[in-house]
Amino acid sequence: VLLAMLVWAANFTVVKAAVMAWPVLPFSAIRITAAGLIVLLWTHLRGGSIRMSRRDLLITGLFGIIGQGTYQLLWAGSLGTINAGTSALLISVTPFLTAIFAAILRIDPLRPAIAIGGLIAFAGVAAVAIGEGAGAFGGTTAGVTATLLAAACWASYLLAGARVIPRTGALAWTGWSMVIGGAVLIPFGAIQWTELGSPAIPAAALFGILYATFGSSSLANVLYFTAVPVVGPARVASFQLLVPFLAVVISAVVLGEALAPVQALGGALIILGIWAGRQTQLPFRRRLR
Repeated sequence: VLLAMLVWAANFTVVKAAVMAWPVLPFSAIRITAAGLIVLLWTHLRGGSIRMSRRDLLITGLFGIIGQGTYQLLWAGSLGTINAGTSALLISVTPFLTAIFAAILRIDPLRPAIAIGGLIAFAGVAAVAIGEGAGAFGGTTAGVTATLLAAACWASYLLAGARVIPRTGALAWTGWSMVIGGAVLIPFGAIQWTELGSPAIPAAALFGILYATFGSSSLANVLYFTAVPVVGPARVASFQLLVPFLAVVISAVVLGEALAPVQALGGALIILGIWAGRQTQLPFRRRLR
């Protein structure tokens, strides 16, 4: 579990370095599609089923485009304007967005602990955004906004997965959504790559593709879902609190990105909010995990 959290945390720094060196569209298309194929192959080799009904495959494809393809464009594309640690802190509010969407759609009521935790976490988001310059509507406002929109895309993806995963399995859902979401990006990635003069893949981008494909999108998911039945869903979920903290530390060490004092306060509020919200069962925790 700890290895999976570390791999996910480092992914923010690795992907930022990659998209700063090579276009985001071809990078995202290659790594998402390849990772999806690896997950499906691993599931098949272990004897798991990757078959889906037509209806489930359509839902998986739609939310793969939203939660994998669109998410990656918004999230990875915004890394050029905000710190990797900031991005990790903003993305970590996804559980609260999932709970809010579920309440709006009348799927599951918004529980008191989640509401309180969400208020604390979003106060932290405001502090992080102000420290990043968004409070003055500076050049990073678009990056903060895009990252929060990415979190909303991921929340809708989790919400849809809560309905499909009990019928198909988590790995089949993950693999097919990646393949479809990534495949949609391939023609757009090819166009962007051609328009930029077909630049060669620099070392930073190549490492990013390999790391994101085999590490954060494949190995970490496999480790995560393998650990759930052994450690238990509640304990595994609690370890996710480490991801934003580790991401901030890694980006500071590798990229020299130090948080401003107001951002450090915001990060602490976000982590406190996540902890407070998990004092009761989050919507779909059992079904998603």
